[in-house]
Amino acid sequence: MGNFSKIIKEIGFTYSFKRLKKAILLVVLFTLIGVGVYLLYKFESSESGLKIAYEKEVSSIVDLADNTIINIYKQDLNDDQMLDYVFIMGKEKRSNDNALNSTLEVYNDVSLVVIDGGTNEELVYETKKDYKPETTLNVVTDQNDRYFLISDETGSVDLLKLEEDSLVNIIKNTTSDNLLGYTIYTSRSEENESVLEVTLDNYGKDYLENYKETKSLDFTELSIDLSKYRETYLRDKISKFEFKDVNEDGNLEFVTTQYILYSLDDSVTENKTIGKIETYYNIKDDKLVFDKVEINI
Repeated sequence: MGNFSKIIKEIGFTYSFKRLKKAILLVVLFTLIGVGVYLLYKFESSESGLKIAYEKEVSSIVDLADNTIINIYKQDLNDDQMLDYVFIMGKEKRSNDNALNSTLEVYNDVSLVVIDGGTNEELVYETKKDYKPETTLNVVTDQNDRYFLISDETGSVDLLKLEEDSLVNIIKNTTSDNLLGYTIYTSRSEENESVLEVTLDNYGKDYLENYKETKSLDFTELSIDLSKYRETYLRDKISKFEFKDVNEDGNLEFVTTQYILYSLDDSVTENKTIGKIETYYNIKDDKLVFDKVEINI
């Protein structure tokens, strides 16, 4: 022990509580700086961080006026090795005039904007529609075309296709109204209370084919009590829009989903909806063309 103390003295090290305290503080300080830099990097690379950065870049190119950017992405949209901007924007409608003490109710007059990253040329499509705050923009590409899917939780939807110098609205080419699904009717089987009988009516929508069958869905194995579920309030509302390569041929089909029954208990997280109707469309000549409809549990 005496030899150890002697060595410490020879190298000029003098222990003190004050020095130890400073060392600990430096370690804590550098740790906090490291954590701060890491969190900043994580935020900047997150969707929210990228949105802020892209908004700043776009605002220097185009005048957003009184519009708010809802979703924005940066991708090579025309295969010229340059990153382009694509975003949706709209005018905010809030519950009151105090922006800090109000809730966002709707985006009015939503538009899709594409900006060429090489030339800064701008393509704008005005949907002339309102969308709820939870509006999403999905950019989808198959082997032939690139699509922009705008939708919200109420069933509002616009599906646009990028052509050389224009944006084509496939929904508008398909129907003059908002895209709706089949009108759903249900009844519980008299023989088995766990069996739901489902019929569909297209109500004259020419983009939907007639479905004359009655489909029986048996929920016995799932041990679901149908009395704890209600029919959808809007019988032709579409709840989900997506693309699927059903035939695995590189061409995407457009698929809409309607839910049949909803739980009466708002606290339920599992099996909140049961039964679904999936309608499949091909896209031909910039229109939706009915392919098939499936009714499943």
